Amino acid sequence: MPSTIAACKFVGTTSLGLFTGASYSLAALSIPALLDLPSAKPAHHVLISLKQTASLHLRSLAVVSLLSFNLAYALSPARARHPYLLWTSLVAGLAAASDLIPGQSLPSQNQDDVNGETVEQAVKSSQIFEQARAAIGFAGFAMAVVGIWGDGA
Repeated sequence: MPSTIAACKFVGTTSLGLFTGASYSLAALSIPALLDLPSAKPAHHVLISLKQTASLHLRSLAVVSLLSFNLAYALSPARARHPYLLWTSLVAGLAAASDLIPGQSLPSQNQDDVNGETVEQAVKSSQIFEQARAAIGFAGFAMAVVGIWGDGA
């Protein structure tokens, strides 16, 4: 049973670390590169595709982390149920639910006439959103690493 708990903690921490890294790379590399595209229409289509694909993968990583930390907490004996598992699970849940925040709407993909200023504004707001999501993920990842270090698991 202790190895199962340690495996759950490891999977949760690793998933949260991957989530943080992917969010950071989106905010720092991928999304800003869209502003270098020659026109607004390809940038618009790539932004929509990137956000949809990234959202699916990031949400999956956050949910795996959430479930792993909750399972580790549930399987732990009463004396070893550390609250950091719940706090880290809560942060992973916030990261998973971050896509549900209103105000992250993108223009429809079927739009033929795309305004460059609108796309630039959408790119910048997406970059800020991903930076915030990466910060939330990093906070959870740091809690998980410190918690595992403290557990000695």
